[in-house]
Amino acid sequence: MAINFPASPSNGQIHTASNLQWKWDSTGGTWLCQGSTGIFTLGIASANSLGGIQVGNNLTIDSSGTLDAQMNLNNESISELTDVTFNSVTLDGSNGGGKVLAWDQSLQAFAPTVQSGGGGSSTLSGLTDTDFTSVAPQAGNYLSYTGSEWVPGSATILALADVYVPTLPNNGQVLVWDSANAYWKADTISGGGGGGGASSRTSAQASIGLVNNAAADINITAAKTYALHKIQTSHAAWVTLYVSDAARSADSSRTEAQDPNPGSGVIAEIITSDGAIQNITPGTIGWNDETTPTTDAYVKVVNKSGSTQTITVTLYFVALEA
Repeated sequence: MAINFPASPSNGQIHTASNLQWKWDSTGGTWLCQGSTGIFTLGIASANSLGGIQVGNNLTIDSSGTLDAQMNLNNESISELTDVTFNSVTLDGSNGGGKVLAWDQSLQAFAPTVQSGGGGSSTLSGLTDTDFTSVAPQAGNYLSYTGSEWVPGSATILALADVYVPTLPNNGQVLVWDSANAYWKADTISGGGGGGGASSRTSAQASIGLVNNAAADINITAAKTYALHKIQTSHAAWVTLYVSDAARSADSSRTEAQDPNPGSGVIAEIITSDGAIQNITPGTIGWNDETTPTTDAYVKVVNKSGSTQTITVTLYFVALEA
């Protein structure tokens, strides 16, 4: 369509044609288009046609005309994320306290769960491998492992693996190393330091339960060599003291009315009608006659009380050899 422009326009003169404004530029000697004088409406863009778009939530156009997207999380929630599922778990002011989001392999998503592990019990008694019910702990106890659980126990020398004390030690005894058996044992130390002073008198005992007229062997920790002063029984008994275990075994069939043979290994023998102390007069020397001497004194005791009793035999002596 042809436009009829004025023949002699002045600089800046406006000419309108077909809703378009033109302005004369005398410097360039041409008409410049100034735009539409009416309102032009651009169609909405679609998948199949070009057109305009609307600027909505989280979209802005800056001063340079650039379209910019902004993320606004003020009104969003974790539940809207594609890799999070609440899996029918209610989370509100009254439910779900303390839960955390953890990956659930079966759901292939993060889901609320109760935190477990890491913290554990806050008390020893709450652990699965402790038992404080069978034996209540006391002040000074320590934990001892039984093979299946930890239990409270008392710290004693007798509980040590390298200490051998089959009976309670006597007053004044000490622990000495037994190299033959590789353990510490209770023993009576005779003599002193360089002065070689004499040992003090002491005693040692052992007990055993017996029916009437029954015999049994017991060992009493004394000394390798000792001077025997007295023998005491808690009830009526026949007591024989030997130099070795073999001598005791060889004498087992001898009756009460028979005297032991000379050199048979019998050190002393007493028969009491009740619990009493029998003096050994004159005092006699006893010793351990094993190949490797120990402090064991070998005793045979027969219950003559008339009823079942626990018979205690006590030796009174002075240690001559540790």
